[in-house]
Formats: sequence, structure tokens, C-alpha cells
Amino acid sequence: MSRPNTFRVLVFSVLMIVALMAAACGGNADEQVLFNKYFQSSKMGDNLTLANIATMPFDPAKDGQMTSFSIKEVSPDRVMQLTLKAGAEEMRAAQAKEKEFSAKKQAFQDDNTVAIERIVKAEQKGTKLAGRDLELEKTWSKWREDAKAMSQTVSDVRKKANEGRQVVELSCVDQRNPIDVTAYDGSLVTRDVTITGKVKPPTGETVEKTFVFTISQATLKNVNGKDFVGRWIITDKKEVGK
Repeated sequence: MSRPNTFRVLVFSVLMIVALMAAACGGNADEQVLFNKYFQSSKMGDNLTLANIATMPFDPAKDGQMTSFSIKEVSPDRVMQLTLKAGAEEMRAAQAKEKEFSAKKQAFQDDNTVAIERIVKAEQKGTKLAGRDLELEKTWSKWREDAKAMSQTVSDVRKKANEGRQVVELSCVDQRNPIDVTAYDGSLVTRDVTITGKVKPPTGETVEKTFVFTISQATLKNVNGKDFVGRWIITDKKEVGK
């Protein structure tokens, strides 16, 4: 009477062992595939492949060659909401404002071309101005100061708007179906992967080193009616102890 129960216990135990082995082998499957390709491409100088999976190589001339490795730890995910769409809208608004300002500045310059030429020559020679030219010089200086400030504002907005864009575009690149990543909301998932491996330096004996790599994956919301999940890419590397 006990045989069926014993059989069920044995089967259950075997299934649990198989499940645990599968989990152990496949728990870091995404990372394993990514870094296999990364180290192999770096070793072979396959820049085309590297350009699609990382923002930097594992340079054989500087870093050496990773001959074997194992993934020791994967950090919890860090999720950041993308601001590329809002940044693009802010950029368009800043450019429109700059265009309007430039038109007004040009109109003032056109209305006072001869006087401005005199002012510029006087500034170059260090000659003092008087009367109407002195007043006009103050106004023209204000226009130039405002133009410089406007240019800096647009530059700052552009820099902010493009933060993270390279990573998102690399994660979502698809030559067959190009995507304007600034047209969508979405998120960027980032995690750290600790790797220990045997590295053959450009000169000398093979040594064991540990690195912490950062990998990222972008997801764009509602692209042609569904979310677009990008590929994992390597965005940073640091050698532990350096």
C-alpha cells in the first residue's frame, strides 16, 4: 500500500531537482548570452556586433581578452521613466522661441545697419561713442547679451532632452523598422552584473579579475498599438579594485 506514495515522493523529488537545475542554469540566461557575444565580439574585433550590444568594447589592447567567465551576481532592477518625449516637446518650444527672438534681433539690425557698423568699428578701435550712437550701442549690446543667453538656454534644453537617448536608441534599434524614440513614453530598466573571469592581458600571464557591468533595456509604450521591448545592452564597466 505504501508503494504508490513512495513512487509519488520519488517523482516529486526528481522533478524538484530538475526544476532547480534548470533555474540554476537559466537564471541568468539573458546576461549569459549577452556577455558571451560581448566578449567574443571584443576578442574578434567585430565592431559591427559590438555597436549593437554595447556602448564600449572590452578592448583587447587595454582590457585584455576574457577567456572564460562566470556571472556571480545580478542586482535588482532599477526602473526609470523616460522623458525623451517631453524633452523633445520642450526642445521644439525652445527652438520656436529662439527663432522668434532671432527674427526680432535681425529686424533691429536691419533697421540700424549703418549705425551698428559704426558701433562695431568704434569697439574694435576702442573709440568712445557719444549721442545717439552711445544709446544705440547700449541697446545693441543688450540684444547680443540676450542672444548669447538664448543660445545657452537652447543648448541646455537640448542636452537635457537628449539624456539617455543614445542608450534607448541602441536598445530599440531596428534597421527594418526605424523608431523615433522621442515620440514615445516608456521606461528604462537598468541592472548591474558582477562577473569574475580569467583575463589574458596584452602582455603577461592570465589573471582572474572581477568586473561590474551595467546593462540596460528600454521599453517604449504603444508603438503601433503595442509596447516595444528593446534588447539588453551593456552601458558601463568597472573593474573591481580599481
